[in-house]
Amino acid sequence: MRPADVPLQLHRATLRVAAISFWGLASIVMATNFVGADVHVNYTTEWIVTGLACGTGVVCWLLPWGQIPARRFIPVVFGGIGMLTVGLFATGGTHSHLSVLFLVIVVFTASILEFRIAAGALVASAFAAGLPLALQGWDGLYARSLVLLAASMVICAYIPALMRKALREENQLAERRRMELEASYLSTIEALAAALDAKDRQTEAHSRETAALARAVGHRLGLKEETLRFLEYGALLHDIGKIGVPGYVLNKPGPLDVEETAIMREHPVIGERIVASVPFLSRIRPIVRAEHERWDGNGYPDGLKAEQIPIEARVIHACDAFQAMSSDRPYRRARPREWILKEIAAQAGQQFDPRVAEALLAVIASGEVSVAGTAEIAVRPDKRLPEAHSWTQHLDAIQQLGARLANIGSVPEISETIGQAITTLLPYDQCRIYLLEDDGQTLSPVYFSDTRRSEYDGVTAETLAIQVGEGITGWVAETKQGALVGDTEHHPKAVHIPSTTEADESMLAVPVIFEDNLIGVIVNVKVGLHQYSGDHLRLLTILANQAAVSISNARLIERLAATARTDPLTGLSNRRAFEQALEERLGAASPEPFSVIMLDVDGLKQVNDARGHAAGDAVLKRVAAVLTGHLRQADVVTRWGGDEFVLLMPGMDQVGAVSLARRVGGTLRDADDPAGAISVSIGTASFPADGTSPDGLLAAADRSMYLDKRQRVA
Repeated sequence: MRPADVPLQLHRATLRVAAISFWGLASIVMATNFVGADVHVNYTTEWIVTGLACGTGVVCWLLPWGQIPARRFIPVVFGGIGMLTVGLFATGGTHSHLSVLFLVIVVFTASILEFRIAAGALVASAFAAGLPLALQGWDGLYARSLVLLAASMVICAYIPALMRKALREENQLAERRRMELEASYLSTIEALAAALDAKDRQTEAHSRETAALARAVGHRLGLKEETLRFLEYGALLHDIGKIGVPGYVLNKPGPLDVEETAIMREHPVIGERIVASVPFLSRIRPIVRAEHERWDGNGYPDGLKAEQIPIEARVIHACDAFQAMSSDRPYRRARPREWILKEIAAQAGQQFDPRVAEALLAVIASGEVSVAGTAEIAVRPDKRLPEAHSWTQHLDAIQQLGARLANIGSVPEISETIGQAITTLLPYDQCRIYLLEDDGQTLSPVYFSDTRRSEYDGVTAETLAIQVGEGITGWVAETKQGALVGDTEHHPKAVHIPSTTEADESMLAVPVIFEDNLIGVIVNVKVGLHQYSGDHLRLLTILANQAAVSISNARLIERLAATARTDPLTGLSNRRAFEQALEERLGAASPEPFSVIMLDVDGLKQVNDARGHAAGDAVLKRVAAVLTGHLRQADVVTRWGGDEFVLLMPGMDQVGAVSLARRVGGTLRDADDPAGAISVSIGTASFPADGTSPDGLLAAADRSMYLDKRQRVA
């Protein structure tokens, strides 16, 4: 159907304007009938016409809120012309003051209906306005007024027609643009689905079939077309957060343990962050996040209940469950169809929205959607991605990326892996991955790959480092928005890299963001103007999102590992770290000599009791600072627990250990120090002279320390 053939729609506001017009004009006309002494009014007829006009207004006011075809309003228009004609004769015919109201009807009709209908109303109005001349005889004044009225009606019908034509053409142009933009958005969604497919080969087909089933259920529930469209998008991407879940968790053949379950339950949150990078998909953020919420409130991640859960998420949750039960999984085989239908019915009101469960069962029973799963359901053929975007050509590389990232835990390795994927999937002459330093301002390259073109001969890690806000890369970091630049040399934010020649160059730059925090920037450059397209930018954005999740997870693991080996008060290694270092040294094939020093702070309890624990903590921090200041690079200093510290000194004999202990003790006991004197007891033990096992060495150092304590007390 062409846009011009689409029936016009009257909204509630239009009907209310019509109602108010009927009431207002009817009241004013009736009031003017009493103005003047020499009037020719049939008041009985006029009151009937006025009552009919008011009744028509009531009908318009009470029509339903939904849209109705505007053509159904045509009888009202011509009925109004009929009532006005009766009123014209009831108020004197050629002496009537009502003929001007025909102009109001024509203008109103031309504003809301097609021109041919307005033209019909114009002809009917002109005929009705001319009847008094034909039936009551010629009246020159009325004839002159009628000519002006007819000319005015023609103009007032023609001008809205021109405006409607211009608006229709503008709407058609806007519709074409919208369709082009939506096609671009669909390409983004398909690329995200392809990226997810790289993580779990079963997920993409599952998501597509869930989307088709969800749309059918939503349609049966009476959801509007726009809501159905975003419901379908949400279903396609409801599992996108699994990109951030390690492969060993996704594909584990048995039940997940507590820690693995916690990891898996993070994927809706990760999915919400990923789709947040695409503005068009902002509407489905709450849908992706809430897809695993349950009607009874026992879902995750937010524990939403009943109507708190978006209707789209409730539909996807039920359809996802049906698809999951219908499919083979690493931990079980597909369930029989009859068992699945009984389970869905049993869980209505608990896991599922009862209305959604009823609609889902009806859709399945009707067979209106072809979905994969049990043997009784036909397999829906895969939808091929658009050739223009070549996503299908990249799936192998993206799959390798997802598989490798699932088994990598260090930031440098993740950067290397992401960089290799980018150079496989995208054209480039240089690929750079920057990470934000701890100062929050400096972007330093951690990955760099190029095709060895002469234009980049002078590029080094030092020349690539840049500040946030500086150059195109810094601008992308500052705005947290991706950039596609067809001519970098003439870009207003461009900054030339020192020691390189000027050349025509194109650039892609996207921020690496996790939870709205900048992690870094990925940059691809290629010699030549306009070498990249919007599809390249979207694909690089997807890879940047994968990098953000993987790098954030790796950094979290690093922080947890550091916390597990570090004393939170002093920042020194903790007892576990010391024991591990000692066991590694003793477990060597030919252990070299080393010494252990044990130190105890005298009277720390009295300091805590007299001056508070904050003062005691300050003493411990001061001891840690002095010990650190006397360390060599290979030495290990540890807060053993409470007020005790232990040092591991590789390659140091007994004499060296005693000498170091005296220097440390002298520094801490110095009464002239601004921080005050700190009394400590220190003992030493050496391998192999004082012991050859961890327990033996620590016991020897402990005896030496208490001997030192008794000697100083005496």
